[in-house]
Amino acid sequence: MAAAPEERLDILNAAGEKTGVSKPRHAPVRAGTLPGPVGFLRSNRVIPALMLLASFSLGRRRELEEELGIKLPVDAFELIFEFLQESVINNGTYTNNEYNDVYLVTTLTPIPLEAFTLQESEVSSVRYMRCDEYKNCLAKESGEYVPYDVDGQYGQLFSIIEERSCLDENKAFLSTADSAVKLLTDATKPVSGWKGVEYRAAFPRDKPPGANFYPPDMDKMEFGLWKNGLTDKEQKDATGFFTVVKRRDSLSSSSLTQSNGSDQTKTSDDLFIVPYSKEYRSSLEKAAELLEKASACSDSPSLKNLLRTKANAFLSNDYYESDISWMELDLERNLPMDNIFKSDSISAAPIRVINLLYNSGFACSPYYVLSGMVAIQDVKGPQTIAFNLPNDERIVNERGTSMVMLKNISEAKFKHILKPIADACIKEEQKEYVDFEPYYTHIVCHECCHGIGPHSITLPTGKKSTELQEFHSALEEAKADIVGLWALNFLIKKGLLPNSLSQSMYVSFLAGCFRSIRFGLEEAHGKGQALQFNWLYDKGAFALHPDGKFSVDFTKVEDAVESLSREILTIQAKGDKPSARSLLQSRATLTQPLRVALEKIEHMQVPVDIAPKFGTANKLLGTI
Repeated sequence: MAAAPEERLDILNAAGEKTGVSKPRHAPVRAGTLPGPVGFLRSNRVIPALMLLASFSLGRRRELEEELGIKLPVDAFELIFEFLQESVINNGTYTNNEYNDVYLVTTLTPIPLEAFTLQESEVSSVRYMRCDEYKNCLAKESGEYVPYDVDGQYGQLFSIIEERSCLDENKAFLSTADSAVKLLTDATKPVSGWKGVEYRAAFPRDKPPGANFYPPDMDKMEFGLWKNGLTDKEQKDATGFFTVVKRRDSLSSSSLTQSNGSDQTKTSDDLFIVPYSKEYRSSLEKAAELLEKASACSDSPSLKNLLRTKANAFLSNDYYESDISWMELDLERNLPMDNIFKSDSISAAPIRVINLLYNSGFACSPYYVLSGMVAIQDVKGPQTIAFNLPNDERIVNERGTSMVMLKNISEAKFKHILKPIADACIKEEQKEYVDFEPYYTHIVCHECCHGIGPHSITLPTGKKSTELQEFHSALEEAKADIVGLWALNFLIKKGLLPNSLSQSMYVSFLAGCFRSIRFGLEEAHGKGQALQFNWLYDKGAFALHPDGKFSVDFTKVEDAVESLSREILTIQAKGDKPSARSLLQSRATLTQPLRVALEKIEHMQVPVDIAPKFGTANKLLGTI
């Protein structure tokens, strides 16, 4: 039998890029840099002191299985940072010059030592030790462990473990400690009385392009080819709101076909669709149970029905009935676009304005009932001021959407963020126009305008489709904003809103542009806001003065708002992706006028967002 080929390592340049040269793993290397990811196992209480040198992505799994006898899926490995290690070891006879990728594997409980199968030629022993103990051993340069400089780049491991990453554009604001628990019964050799490895699925450091709804190594071309081979129903599921697309070798559950660990080429043949009700079953079952209990406690028939149907939806993955339960102004015909693009099927929907007592749960979606709040966990992420649901196109086409406005959250943002921004950036003679009433009325119009205008186009085949894809979100946010501003002017001219708003709404909107852009141009709201500001600035509707402050030209702003509204609505109606790309690439940028404003705001240290303190709710929850 022929000997297995020796593993080869890529030679990288100083920037960590491949040079096209590779060498056998054990060959001496005098120059260049070797890739050497460091694998770490981590439980919720202790840190195993074992380190593994591996090749990239699939290599870390292979090395873990070969050297410890542990088979783990890709989603168990959390890449937390990379660093370049340069040192001379073995009494000066070996120069170590390699890139290291540091991974964490988070388990609920330590893997029993007897579950390990050690590769004697590579591993002498394994043991568990506390994180601080391990750090001290490295600091003392103990000869037992692979040497790492805790005062150098590697030292960030310990600070990351202590305080996980927080919200910053597309950086993770949750950590692996918050993620779903998965059980692998055959990851190691069997141990009596031990059910297997329970681990938490790793969170990526940055938001993956597919946001974990798709395999991280899948690109749009692969998805398109795979989708085209599906039935009509499967295509709807693959692109729907309540499914994820997985690879069969991801080991997402014990019932799925599992990989043999080989370094195989990925193909579309191993993709499949998983409904939320299965992918997140354990969490959804608990949520459904709580919703059923809440439904039983409510004396409001409509709320009781909403809670009950939402509980059913979590388990069945069919959200239609619960979205209808959520549901119970026709600007459409007057929108500034050609009549052929206007819809005849828009239905009226309620707008609920409430003062938020408490919000909680994943990301920034508030869980609320009008008579009180139920606490699950502290909310993380930006504080939303309104939401417009549902997103299901079937419901939108049949019934429209239902909007909820959080008035006290808006008041807090206006007072603590928008007013200080206006003081820094708005010309003195126009500061008096910055007022909460036009600011909040525009928010209402923004949410209304999400529900009107083009949502899909009709393809030559007769199918309805949204063709803007990755440009849709930013353009839709810009549409809701700018058409909302157009709608305010329309309602004022119709005598439905007071004339006192006619100037203040534009100046308040200008100040609001700077607030939203601070969330970053990678985020849909920030990108859409930059598009609007730059369009209006280029049309002369906004002006920058020598003192670095801005004003609105009331003689130009109305036409500029209507022209941008028409531009965006027409792009959406035609599904014109090239025009959407061109518009965003040319206008959704950090221009010099925007830099002037943002530097002023940064100098004043105006907060990016608020962090509510729900005093009343906390008192009530403290008595439960």
